Amino acid sequence: MDIIHFTLGAADPLDSHQATAARFLPLAEGSGNVHLSCLHLEENGTITAPSTNYAAALLVVRGRITVTTFHTPMRIDILGGMGCLLAKDEPYSLTSDRGAILLIVESDQLIAHEPGANCGARWQGDNVT
Repeated sequence: MDIIHFTLGAADPLDSHQATAARFLPLAEGSGNVHLSCLHLEENGTITAPSTNYAAALLVVRGRITVTTFHTPMRIDILGGMGCLLAKDEPYSLTSDRGAILLIVESDQLIAHEPGANCGARWQGDNVT
């Protein structure tokens, strides 16, 4: 077993992708171009041009992000315990007004499962404002 740390102190400042107030940490690689990483966005953190070389699952562990897409113009808030899938070559940007921790899974293709019966459930004590 390997132990993986993705605390803020383990992440390095992200100096690419037109990022501000962002720290990044690669966590694991899989066969067939599968990548798992962690992104820490500080308050008012942004990434204007993330890589679109792979499909990406953005999974918010804590906090809230706003994802803006451009092919189909959309702006949506993603809260802790939620995520979104973005297709390969789908341009988007990320912002976080309060800060957030995300796990990012990248692969050549990702397909979401249908929502289950607990779709919309919240973590105990979550404040959605």
